[in-house]
Amino acid sequence: MKKVIIFGGTTEGKELAEELAVYGISSVYCVATEYGKQQLKPSKYIRIQSGRMDGKAMLEFFQKEQPVGIVDATHPYAIVVKEEIHWALENYEDLPFFRVNRGEEKVDYKNCKFFDSAKECAYALEQTKGRVFLTTGSKDLSLFCEKESVRNRIVARVIPGEESLRLCEEAGLNGTQIIAMQGPFSLEMNLALMKEKNAEILVMKEGGKSGNERERILAAQKLNIPCYIIKRPKESQRGYTLLETKEKLLELFGIHGGSENKKLQISLAGYGMGFGSVTEEVQQAMEEADIIFGAKRMLAGITEHKVTYPYYLAKDILPILRDVLKNMESEHTGAKEKKVLILFSGDTGFYSGAKKMKEALEEEGFSPRILPGISSISAMAARVGETWEDARIFSTHGVELNQWRPKLRFLLKENQKVFLITSGCQDVKLVGALLKEIENDEGCRFSVTAGMDLYGDERVMELDADDCMSFQEEGLCVLFLKNSQPVKKKLTPGVEDVLFERDEVPMSKEEVRALSLCKLGIQKEAVCFDIGSGTGSVAVEMGLLDTSVEVYAIERQKKACDLIQKNVEKFRLENVHVIAGEAVDALFHLPTPSHVFIGGSGGNLEEILQKLMDYNATIKVVINSVTLETVAELSSILKKYDFCDVDMVQLFVSKAKQARDYHLMQGQNPVYITTFTICQKD
Repeated sequence: MKKVIIFGGTTEGKELAEELAVYGISSVYCVATEYGKQQLKPSKYIRIQSGRMDGKAMLEFFQKEQPVGIVDATHPYAIVVKEEIHWALENYEDLPFFRVNRGEEKVDYKNCKFFDSAKECAYALEQTKGRVFLTTGSKDLSLFCEKESVRNRIVARVIPGEESLRLCEEAGLNGTQIIAMQGPFSLEMNLALMKEKNAEILVMKEGGKSGNERERILAAQKLNIPCYIIKRPKESQRGYTLLETKEKLLELFGIHGGSENKKLQISLAGYGMGFGSVTEEVQQAMEEADIIFGAKRMLAGITEHKVTYPYYLAKDILPILRDVLKNMESEHTGAKEKKVLILFSGDTGFYSGAKKMKEALEEEGFSPRILPGISSISAMAARVGETWEDARIFSTHGVELNQWRPKLRFLLKENQKVFLITSGCQDVKLVGALLKEIENDEGCRFSVTAGMDLYGDERVMELDADDCMSFQEEGLCVLFLKNSQPVKKKLTPGVEDVLFERDEVPMSKEEVRALSLCKLGIQKEAVCFDIGSGTGSVAVEMGLLDTSVEVYAIERQKKACDLIQKNVEKFRLENVHVIAGEAVDALFHLPTPSHVFIGGSGGNLEEILQKLMDYNATIKVVINSVTLETVAELSSILKKYDFCDVDMVQLFVSKAKQARDYHLMQGQNPVYITTFTICQKD
């Protein structure tokens, strides 16, 4: 009997064996432990071989089984196993071999530090404080537990297998330090576990998509804790994606025509705002579809003979599609094609879940087509007789308040027309409070039009800020907000000194701040540190540049921290965070910066720069020096380290002061502004 050997114990290996079984292709599935085979669905086409094998044992196994192909779907970090497989293959006859490469994850690594090995990561943890949430598995536990100072702070999440628990015990962990659970873990589950264990540092391997890398990193970002990541080893041989491997194996067994995924024709369609707004194209797709997914309100009018599912997220839809494929006859026996339709409210290209769905489907090997719909913004513009091409468009739907409120504040303040998608009456109330705040602070005047349940039980209402604050209407709601007196946004730094609360705390002067910020060259989505923040004047100006910029004002003196907070609140900035404490300690718990301003170092300048270099990221740095001692120290540091694009400017500022009928120029202290870039290492 023809068969393949699959070295698995991973999500990829499990899926490959199960999907080959659908075609009647036999495989011997090799796992190192008894636990590895428990995750596999029983099938007469899958035989499990458990137990560790070295190269010699693998060679004997190949000779006994006589496979027509061999697959390495082991974990990316299983270097020793991969080497043993390679040795056995070199000493066996020439036959097809496929190494499955794990898919990359799309994620923002802004709070992450990368390490080349578990040993290097363990050493870095020795320099930190706080609870460590370790998710690297059980094999490297001994490395992380060598030092008692680290071992006592570890909570390890491992699979619930005998070997894993034994390794935890041998590493010196007690029961309260062990979480034995089987993944995959959602973002919500990661958040819950990390909160429960008071995690202050997350440690993980670069696991890719099937390792749920993204969900762990996002959880760490939400908790504002650093994430230490051990880099994935570089593949020594060319590999294939899971889909490519499956297709090549099908061809090896004479099954042509590619993946069975081609038998599902999937369309992603914009449902508009419901009945009456559905395009003829989408209506036809609904009539032709065998299976339809969508929110319950969209499925309400679907005829009974359709198979419907009230889902619109990939995590719910993909398992159903896999089951549908497995229940269909294989393509080479003439299985009929099925048409699948996934409905999304509004338009598929506008604040829609269609984008993520398309990416998820393509990773599964599908090629979905997209059908547009009428967006609520387009409909609302028609209702109020306004164009939307010259308006700003924003959505609060499904977004946390602390994320949308600061961005919307500036949009409303600086633009004449804003169209806003909301989650309902609670969002409208919050928007009303924001409008009232802007009217009081800036002298703006707003008129509001609310569109409720457009193309349904439609109501269009004229409101003001007070009406919004007491809004009670339930249902889908779109707002059109018009500002009769928008405030023009200032495009340069340079807030006047008199606008800051100061007391007796030292402050960088207006002209010095302006040049320093220009030298820093802050961009959208930047993460900025203001070290030795003083009054927070630099941090405030950083935050005012753009709402996408996140600023951390780091200051060790409590009096100064209180003053920074006053200035942050005065300018109503929600993207500036005050961090109390010494910079060398605070940097351990902050995300990776892109831009750093140092106005005061407390005598720890070199140590601060070393901490910044530990991020192993490209960081633009500006340091302002007033004393000759600081200038001398900085000159020595610049000679010692290989920084890029070093630039130093000496700035003299004199300002006129009126004395009766005359204006006298008064000189301020000269300031040395030093700029350089910390470059990321290869």
